[in-house]
Amino acid sequence: MNPNYINLTAYPIHQPETAIYRSFVLEQRKRLETNGMINLVDFLTPLGVNKYKSEIEDRKNIAFHAVSERHPYGYQRSDHLPSDHPRNSFGPTESHRLARHHLPDTAIDALYTWPPMRRFMADVTGNKVTYLSADPSNGLVVQVYSAGHGQAWHFDQALFSTIVNLSESEAGGVFECVPNLRTEDEQNYTDVKSALSGESDRIQRHKVKAGSFTIMLGRYTLHRVTPIKGKKPRISAILSYELDPDTCMDLDTRKKSFGPTAPELPLKQEYTTQPDR
Repeated sequence: MNPNYINLTAYPIHQPETAIYRSFVLEQRKRLETNGMINLVDFLTPLGVNKYKSEIEDRKNIAFHAVSERHPYGYQRSDHLPSDHPRNSFGPTESHRLARHHLPDTAIDALYTWPPMRRFMADVTGNKVTYLSADPSNGLVVQVYSAGHGQAWHFDQALFSTIVNLSESEAGGVFECVPNLRTEDEQNYTDVKSALSGESDRIQRHKVKAGSFTIMLGRYTLHRVTPIKGKKPRISAILSYELDPDTCMDLDTRKKSFGPTAPELPLKQEYTTQPDR
């Protein structure tokens, strides 16, 4: 991993044994616990942003055009629930996707697998270890949103979400979220429904900048990307760090999410182990 791609002066994630690292992590962990989301501005250097964007541009012809309708919890309609229930409140999702199997031997994959990134994610989320995803596609996913594209309101299945922002749209493409909207024990459908209708006063709106690094408790945070306007695409890369080294999509979901070229088998175990601490 080229260290010149990350602003290590502002974010010394490569020096985990130092006091400045421990102070930085403690501050960000408190912010994450309180707010459900943190956004580290200028985490990437301009050199890093340009390098990762060029790799994506070089592969745009193999990106999978993903189009679907979903509700905040998934894709299946719940016929036993009312039509206006959040589990039946569908919205459109559309983007071009490059999954990890599209990105072998790239600089952006090197960023994903860089041991200091894994350690930082463990430390900032208060976990002893994090692992690379065993899934050959879902571990690293680039989303390219062009005009009219966006992402419907949803919760993530993973506890936390890690997003590297690479390009801003001219208009639209706003990241909207409602942190801490549900818990493991309480789905809070009333407030979810209020957010879906746009009536909630808890909706946060963020026009995230290229080069920033967003960490979010996605399992508890309702979030979406509003439709893109203009010719300039919105580009982001999702890096999936897991608490279970065997986390993997089923094959049908993988191919629906990333196209027919998605591989069948999970990655070998040696690629998911936690680096030495």
